[in-house]
Amino acid sequence: MKALAVKASAWTGLAVASVLLVACGGGASGGSGSSTVQTAAASPYPAAASSCAVNDQRAWLRDYMNDQYFWSDRQSSPLDAATTMAQYFNSLLYPGVDRYSSSQATDQFLEFFQEGKRIGYGYSLAWADAAQTQLVFRLVEPLSPLGLAGLRRGEAVVSIDGFSPSQVAAGALPVVATLDVPRQFVVADGKGLMRTIVLNSAEYAVSPVLHATVLTAPNGAKVGYLAYQEFLSTGAAAVGAAVDSFRAAGISELILDLRYNGGGSTTQARNVASLLGGAGLNGKVFAQYRFNAKNTGSNVVQTFTSSLAALPTSPLAGLGRVFVITSGGTASASEMVINGLRPYMPVILIGGTTFGKPFGSQPRDSCGTTYSAINIEISNALGSADFTSGFAPTCAMSDDLSRQWGDPAERRTAAALAFIATGLCLAEAASTDATARVAMASRADATKERVNERGIGEISPPRAWLD
Repeated sequence: MKALAVKASAWTGLAVASVLLVACGGGASGGSGSSTVQTAAASPYPAAASSCAVNDQRAWLRDYMNDQYFWSDRQSSPLDAATTMAQYFNSLLYPGVDRYSSSQATDQFLEFFQEGKRIGYGYSLAWADAAQTQLVFRLVEPLSPLGLAGLRRGEAVVSIDGFSPSQVAAGALPVVATLDVPRQFVVADGKGLMRTIVLNSAEYAVSPVLHATVLTAPNGAKVGYLAYQEFLSTGAAAVGAAVDSFRAAGISELILDLRYNGGGSTTQARNVASLLGGAGLNGKVFAQYRFNAKNTGSNVVQTFTSSLAALPTSPLAGLGRVFVITSGGTASASEMVINGLRPYMPVILIGGTTFGKPFGSQPRDSCGTTYSAINIEISNALGSADFTSGFAPTCAMSDDLSRQWGDPAERRTAAALAFIATGLCLAEAASTDATARVAMASRADATKERVNERGIGEISPPRAWLD
């Protein structure tokens, strides 16, 4: 079996030993280049189950959770009648509080978080209206089968494999995690023109950077716009290229679009925040990691960096603030960027309330399953981690699924540009855009909208992965 290796180097000012997580019956392989947090070396539980027999797997998981789980003193009693390890794992979680921990096949975990790839068709969906009558593609991966077939954000679902939009939203479609599974998509564009796309599932490279461009605010300010959807090391070069293009254009403001970004690598979160915060933040506290009472010796501080050994390019200079487009799908490592920058500069949120996840995981593999149990609470330089209800937007604005990434007329992007020019939320400003004003006045119920914006389809659960 594949082994899961947690990459190791050192946090600023603190040498950290590596830890190798070995799949049952397999060997271990190391990684390099990223920072990691590590629990104490003298762990009272083994690195993996003694065998892959169900009883041995369960015994290892209980020992691990008792020692490393952030809420180890509040976890539930194990469900002995569980028929799968996933069900058994879920039975151990802190009820009513832990909506974050998850498990998945180790091969899938490695494929996504280390290789930046996914198997499927390359899309997620969302309801375009409060009444939930029109299901549309909110995101299409550029290099996926659907992306290469020309499907675009905002096109509507007529049916998928014969299932209606409501059936699709209810989970009628089987989850596909293997290659060459055919699927039929009947879609309609903005003019109602229908077409049928038939294709097979495939492995494709995820595009963490969906779009980068330079926009002009109504007051003439040059504004960098970066749509970033996954904190993966495979996206570092594209982030660096975007920052270089912003520098060359002489931008004075920046919009970071994280509306569907559910998290990922905490190292990449630190790196993105460092690029935006500027070299002046080098060595200052970005995040503080607090483990449970049994592992306080593992508590550690992560700092901003300007090192080109860590970053794909030099940090931007001269940004006095950052605008972040958010939604209920903005979670985990995305919220780390917001929270980490707040002690040092204004971070203006445009859109919806974020997911609310001030926690992270150190994934552990045993017998081919990776368990991402919550291990750490993550706070900023001020010790603030009190956002389990999410960060409320400075300027609330509904999503605009009818327009593409970086379109200055897209509602949330337009609201950010208006705020840059006037210091006011678009709904408060003297806007001539009647459509935006009507949309703001008739926003859907906030709770339903938050759930909708987490998406339907091939999406990852909100997480922060310490690497």
